[in-house]
Amino acid sequence: MKRLKWLASIVLPLVALMWFVPITTHAESTNPTPTKEYVVDDYASILTDKTKQLVINKEKEYQKTKTQPQIVLMTVKNTGNQDIDGYSDSLLDNSRWKFGKKGLDNGVLILFAQNGGKNNVRISTGYGVEDILPDATTNQILQANKSLLKSNNNDEINQGLQNTFNQVASILDKRYANKSLSDAKAEAEKNNNNSLAGILLIIVIIVIVGTAIWIVKSNGDDDDNHRNGGGGGRYDSGDAFLLGALLGGLGNSRGGSFGGGSSGGFSSSGGGGNFGGGGSSI
Repeated sequence: MKRLKWLASIVLPLVALMWFVPITTHAESTNPTPTKEYVVDDYASILTDKTKQLVINKEKEYQKTKTQPQIVLMTVKNTGNQDIDGYSDSLLDNSRWKFGKKGLDNGVLILFAQNGGKNNVRISTGYGVEDILPDATTNQILQANKSLLKSNNNDEINQGLQNTFNQVASILDKRYANKSLSDAKAEAEKNNNNSLAGILLIIVIIVIVGTAIWIVKSNGDDDDNHRNGGGGGRYDSGDAFLLGALLGGLGNSRGGSFGGGSSGGFSSSGGGGNFGGGGSSI
């Protein structure tokens, strides 16, 4: 009996540990907690010291500015049952992750996921940088470094991530270098107003074009009615295609905020701003 108790005291903790380790590993992969560096979160254990130091040094530089933009580089082993876009959105909805500065919404996340050798990468942008880092630009950056990022060689992956980080940082530097907080906020407000004006213009165009289509079709139907002695109005696939194209343009006018893109929210560790859902992935 004593032997059984002794054996149980050894075996049971081991069994419990076997159940616990996979669970915590999975949780860390799908719902990570910030590391002490915050801006460097290497959960896939692939970043070199050079890559980590690059991000940390830039963060120290940004923290000395009034505007305090922030670029976070994160690696994970997998994104679970989500694609990298959905994973990024879920991550940025979590209160653990707050990038950028409040009122400026100037945070950026560069996310690398191994995903069994697929090496998926996403750049996600805050509202405040969507005008200087639109989807087309973030996609161009990723495509330029795709061969390195998709490599099986860890040194090449790190080089691709360094290149990606530097290209994003160089764009943020132009916006925020030596700029006062009030000037940066004024510029952000101007960009937001311009975006809103663009959306309103597209809505007006849709209304005008839709009305024009309705008038033309009504006149055509009246002529048909006179010739054929009746008949109802028609709305063909060409009309639907035209309106659909216009609505699609509206959806793309704010980096995917109205559909076709990702959504989410992130802000800085100091209070932070909003995440607009802009970005690209490979």
